[in-house]
Amino acid sequence: MIKLGITGTIASGKTSVSILLKRRGIPVFNSDQYAKMATHRGNPCFGKLIEILGKEVIGEDGDIQKEKMAAAIFSNEEKRLAVNAVVHPYVRKGMEHFFAMRKENFLCAAEVPLLFEAGYEDAFDEILVVTCDKDTAIKRMMEDRGYSLEEAQARYGRQIDPVKQAAKADIVLDNSGSLKDLDRQVNILIRKYRGIGTNDSTA
Repeated sequence: MIKLGITGTIASGKTSVSILLKRRGIPVFNSDQYAKMATHRGNPCFGKLIEILGKEVIGEDGDIQKEKMAAAIFSNEEKRLAVNAVVHPYVRKGMEHFFAMRKENFLCAAEVPLLFEAGYEDAFDEILVVTCDKDTAIKRMMEDRGYSLEEAQARYGRQIDPVKQAAKADIVLDNSGSLKDLDRQVNILIRKYRGIGTNDSTA
């Protein structure tokens, strides 16, 4: 089985690539969705996160509110690193279990926005970076997420340099164009991996 890590620049279309892969029968682990489980009361990470962030981040439902947690770590690097030290190992363990349960698949993927920041490079056979030009990313954040121009520019500026991300990738998909263009690139990618799988099975 080939383990593919999917990451990339903000608003580049990582989730769109994941959706296109799943439509083709490729299992995809979503690290953000799994990480959200860590904020639920009763999760092994919950108590550790409260020790770091304080009880004020707990919402009316008893879980940690995403917005309150984001506000708590936005300008506090020490807290952000402490939260990551709790959540990243938890997510990686879940991802590895996800892969282990799907060993019969020729290809299995994981969407991990903070792949490089979390140090997950060694978890994959290949890393795919989805990217797009800055203007397109800013426009998508404003239209799809409701950010102001200032918010979109600030979030774009806080990510790892897109050039450095691309340099670390085994594959780069440019999603500055249409969904049809992206779909075509995913088709080429799947054909490549199916060929590798066929060669491995007949070797």
